[in-house]
Amino acid sequence: MSTTEPNDIDLLMSKDPLDMSEADLDAIIAYNRNQRAARESGGSRKARKDSASPPLDLAKLGLKITKPKVERRM
Repeated sequence: MSTTEPNDIDLLMSKDPLDMSEADLDAIIAYNRNQRAARESGGSRKARKDSASPPLDLAKLGLKITKPKVERRM
């Protein structure tokens, strides 16, 4: 169950499709077109240009990827 308030698109999608007006259908189509355009253009996330935090040191965190030692038998 969602704890947020229903928005316009939720209200439109909850209606009976046979009772929808042309304006309702146009609103749903416009919403879906905007979502597709945002998804295809890379979304709304923007890369950070300036980062105040230092880079993570993976070795200090114990996350450094190392190759396993090879045991050679003669």
